[in-house]
Amino acid sequence: MSAEKRGQRITVSLADSDHAALSALADKHDVSLSWLARKAISDLLARNSDDELQLPLDLKRRAGR
Repeated sequence: MSAEKRGQRITVSLADSDHAALSALADKHDVSLSWLARKAISDLLARNSDDELQLPLDLKRRAGR
């Protein structure tokens, strides 16, 4: 299967407690961790599609690196 059909891959490091909580949630709903990550990212983008994303990050400072 081509990369275009699969989509792009990313790697994310999680705290042990976050990984455990996500694993429990995935097990409870019989979905994969990857599915949960895709759903969370999709929901975040949908909620913030107006370019007014408000995160607790100093993105301007980070862009200047």
